[in-house]
Amino acid sequence: MNTKKIPVTIITGFLGSGKTTLLNQIIHENPDTKFAIIENEFGEIPIDNDIIVGAGDGIFALTNGCICCTLNVELGKVLRHLVDRGEDFDHLIIETTGIADPAGVAAAFVSDMKVQSMFELDGTVCLVDTAHLEETLEKQDEVAAQQIAFADTLLLNKVDQVDAEVVAKVQQVAQNINPYAQVVTGSFARFEGINLLNLQAHQAETIERKTHYIHNHSHDHTHLVSRSFNFDAPFDEEKFKLWIYQLLHVQNKGIYRIKGVLNFPEKDHKIIFQSVKNQFVFSEGTAWESDNPRTSTIVFIGQNLNKKVLQRRLNSCLKKPYLASV
Repeated sequence: MNTKKIPVTIITGFLGSGKTTLLNQIIHENPDTKFAIIENEFGEIPIDNDIIVGAGDGIFALTNGCICCTLNVELGKVLRHLVDRGEDFDHLIIETTGIADPAGVAAAFVSDMKVQSMFELDGTVCLVDTAHLEETLEKQDEVAAQQIAFADTLLLNKVDQVDAEVVAKVQQVAQNINPYAQVVTGSFARFEGINLLNLQAHQAETIERKTHYIHNHSHDHTHLVSRSFNFDAPFDEEKFKLWIYQLLHVQNKGIYRIKGVLNFPEKDHKIIFQSVKNQFVFSEGTAWESDNPRTSTIVFIGQNLNKKVLQRRLNSCLKKPYLASV
């Protein structure tokens, strides 16, 4: 029995941003990898038609040994179906439409135990048409906002069509909104210096490394914002977990993503916190180093988030007698 989990890459992006080109490129550039591809496009599967050799049970076989199917029922069911059929593949790619919320797709890998035992989310890639990013955000397009907030890697495509100042500005906007995302530029859906199949975005080490560079900041370029907080005082584990549960299940409007590295004084290790929609996970990071101060950093990404309110709520989760100033 092979216990190695199958890595999963989610590809999202705005309509017309070049997702199909990117997907076909990944398949062609990795001839030794057997992919399973799940599409949630409506209608035909946008894979080069000449590589589809046969279909059975809603699953298309491709000439290069990959398989492909359309997401027409709940994702968890499709994934369990792939596993139960005993399909043999090395990497799963899920391509969502320009109108789909990627957090819903990722939530299946957080909440479904059977799925979790078989698959491991490697990262979410969002492909963006560089010339239209700001305009899309200004339109308050909620799905586009969620895709940017949720991405682990933002691929700014078609940079050949805009001048360097625009590229630099869009890079900055993207990085401000999602400080955890890796922002990479390219043209014709080709991006140098990055392995999109090995992002390890959900690994504790990756989150710790990125968090290290994030300091208190607020970013209000559009209605989509990021808010980050640092605390020298430790958190009360029970209070924090209760508040997070209430925040995500009761008041969750507008919060797309939370990531953080937390100090619970009873724990010798950093605690990595991540949320996907209203699902959340705590995992163990590396051990705290005795000669470095234990500081917590937590970042919220979403719509119209009030920094003062979040600061107050977080303060109330600190271990007494510690209180941070607002």
